[in-house]
Amino acid sequence: MNDAGVPVVSPREEGNEQNNEISKEWDLKARDSSEEVLIELLLDLDNLTPNLLLSKTELDRCSELLVQVWEKNLLHGRKREHVIGAVLVIALRDLGKPRPLGVVANELDVERVSIQRVIKKILRELPLSLSPPQAVDYLPFVGALLTLDKEVQSAAAAVLDQCETGLGDPAVTAVAALYLVAKPRGIAITYSSAGAAAGSAKETVWKRAKLLRDR
Repeated sequence: MNDAGVPVVSPREEGNEQNNEISKEWDLKARDSSEEVLIELLLDLDNLTPNLLLSKTELDRCSELLVQVWEKNLLHGRKREHVIGAVLVIALRDLGKPRPLGVVANELDVERVSIQRVIKKILRELPLSLSPPQAVDYLPFVGALLTLDKEVQSAAAAVLDQCETGLGDPAVTAVAALYLVAKPRGIAITYSSAGAAAGSAKETVWKRAKLLRDR
């Protein structure tokens, strides 16, 4: 409590309160170690919210899918980071608001291929049907990471409308279009920052931007 008589909550206590709120329902049901693992996974998922810019709707959908995966016993023998990564990629693509696989992998400090293997397993076991993500779908997320406004994102969408599909990783194509639009406007953007936003290398973004420019 401070001098004004107002209770003071430390950042750590605040974080604990948020975690307790998330796990409250599951704390009542945790009958065995398997359910305790699920609770921990849900908390780990929630901790990714700030860096992946997850809305409540997005986090809720990811949590729902994680519970489905747990109920199907698909966690067995798999690293928790790989499962969380796969759940994030699938759930957010299902919502039409994907996150780049490379960004998800970097946040979890794992290899892309490890997440991809679990994605394939989940899609085989659960009744889910995903359409291939389009480059334009990644614009809101990568644009937000690069602090680019709606005008720039709309201009990048127009660039993407004029280009052919199948250029490779759609997240890289999206960020390359943003780079081509933002740079002439005097916006501080580099191939390195663009690559980081798409979870890719700066050289890959440079090549993709060149393809879009020369189309």
